[in-house]
Parts: sequence; C-alpha cells; structure tokens
Amino acid sequence: MLPLMQRNTALNELQHVVNPCVYDWGQPTPPGVPIPDVILAADCIYFEPAFPLLLQTLQDLIGPRTVCYFACVKRRKADAQFMKAARKLFEIEVVEDDPLEEEYRGKNCSL
Repeated sequence: MLPLMQRNTALNELQHVVNPCVYDWGQPTPPGVPIPDVILAADCIYFEPAFPLLLQTLQDLIGPRTVCYFACVKRRKADAQFMKAARKLFEIEVVEDDPLEEEYRGKNCSL
C-alpha cells in the first residue's frame, strides 16, 4: 500500500504536506507523524490478538483535540471486549443522529 499512497500523494501534488509512511500498530510513532485533528477508522477490530496494539496506537495518536470516527461491525463477543477496553481509555460517544443509522445498525455496525 505504501507505493500506492506515495503515488496518490504525488498525483495530487501534496508532497509538501503529506508524507506517507508505514505505521505498525503498537510500534513507536514514526518520526514526523503529527497528532491528527481527525482519525477515520473502519473495520479495525477483527483480529483479537491485535486489539492491544490498536488501543496503544490510538492512545499514541489521539491528542486532546483529536476526534476519532470509528466504524465497527460487532461479529463476536471479543469485539464487545475491545469496546469495553476502549471506553476505559477514551471518551466514546455513539453516533445516533445519522440518517443512515437504521441501515448500518441492521448490519450490526456502529459508529
């Protein structure tokens, strides 16, 4: 994916503001990665052994003004355990005023 991200950055002439890099969950934040204003995460809780790594990475990235939009599908009981652990670390608010909420809630997805 890194070559694709680099190519898209170049095609959009964003090299002066975007520096694609590999960021493995649970590893130290790569040099030059700022605390973001917004994080978009979708379908990240699928492999239980990686849950602590994802939580650590989110802790490293989320600053006092960061908003993280996290979409997830609840497949197993372990997914609920991830959200329970996340609630201990972060202020979590379920989005309930989305006009499409009924559609994705019916698929066991939440935002």
